Amino acid sequence: MKNKPSPKPSPWNPTHLLRDYKQTILRPKEDQRQGFAKVVAGGRVTGIDAEKPYLERMVTGVSLVQEQSSVQCPAKSREQAVLESVSSNLEAGIQLIDHQETALAKIGGKLSDIALCLNRVQNPKADPKERFGAQATCLIAKKGIKDLSQSTYDNAALFSNGPSKPITIAVPTQGEWEGLSVEKCDLSKPGLMVVNGGKVYGDGPGVFLDHGSISRAFGEWRNLCVQNRMQWSLLIERLRGICGLLKRVSHGGSWEMPEFPKDPKLGPLRRPHRNN
Repeated sequence: MKNKPSPKPSPWNPTHLLRDYKQTILRPKEDQRQGFAKVVAGGRVTGIDAEKPYLERMVTGVSLVQEQSSVQCPAKSREQAVLESVSSNLEAGIQLIDHQETALAKIGGKLSDIALCLNRVQNPKADPKERFGAQATCLIAKKGIKDLSQSTYDNAALFSNGPSKPITIAVPTQGEWEGLSVEKCDLSKPGLMVVNGGKVYGDGPGVFLDHGSISRAFGEWRNLCVQNRMQWSLLIERLRGICGLLKRVSHGGSWEMPEFPKDPKLGPLRRPHRNN
């Protein structure tokens, strides 16, 4: 007896597009701060080189003597060179946050696409072809969120999948070196994880999304946007202060550069909003 040929798939039934993969679902690792500790030194995001003195390691990136000898310009004071390094580090931190904001805006657009897909599926007049198309669009939007979650700036990740180590910028404040933390946006929030592992139609894996789950994801996304804007405002405020101080020093004013603590137990930086 001959086997019956399998029925040909309908041209409007993109079953292969309705497949989901575990790789698209964010799965944070519990009790682990991801990544390596990084600082902004010499205007670049870099790892911490424990072999260098604190000033080179966390502020200038290179020896001030080496930097001045490689540039054909009038000699600067040590204080002026340090303040210029701090200024360029703050500018690099602001650019990193700007890239975060752009990526967050695109993620918000993808969440809106998923919400529209759910509306299309729940439309009583929608036929199966339209619902399949909505699910396919939903998967494309989820893939877009996954790609955006892997965005980087200067080889530094903009997002994390769980708790992560911040990027530190050393700034002189009130006679001490203070560490400002630029946090990565943590996408392992419950609502975002549900949306990223959910579906709007079909018999593939994943939970069915509803307006409540998408609304929760939007709320978490808005909180990340607020966190991003608060970090941006903090760095802008400090940059203005450093630029004013640099202008005064360049015109002959005095400024005493803080020394880094010699006791390693205290840590090199004061952390006003975070344990050092």
